[in-house]
Amino acid sequence: MKITKNQFCYAITSICILVASVTFLILNFLLFPDFWIHPILNFFFVLFIGFGIVSLVKAFACKAPIYFFLASLLLGLSIFYVCFIYLNGIWWICLIVLVVFMLIISITSFIMAGNKTEAIALNKDPEYKNYEQRKAEKEAEEANKPKEELPEIKSFKD
Repeated sequence: MKITKNQFCYAITSICILVASVTFLILNFLLFPDFWIHPILNFFFVLFIGFGIVSLVKAFACKAPIYFFLASLLLGLSIFYVCFIYLNGIWWICLIVLVVFMLIISITSFIMAGNKTEAIALNKDPEYKNYEQRKAEKEAEEANKPKEELPEIKSFKD
């Protein structure tokens, strides 16, 4: 299996995000142990921000709703964590911010990829072929296909 340039780029980016997260975890644990709440939560914060941005870029590049969903989940959790820290535990304001952020990403997803998904769901995609069209194509292929000659069977008497 050959690795494409995009896959290689995503692999390198993922490794860089993981290395940055581990570096931040170690520095946070050794130098600033009281920075925000806990070094492991900060590790996940950096990890979620990194992969959230990568999935958001991939969502805009591929116009795929699944990547928009993944980006909203990862970045939403990161935003919730930061809001929870800076608002001193007022969770309901953090939840409102999270919901507004996810609504913005959902609307963006619908604007970017909604028509494509709707066309596929309603079978209006230009590449979609119903059963009759596929059957006609198959019959046309079989009609154009040259018939194989059967081998001549020789008897034992010859």
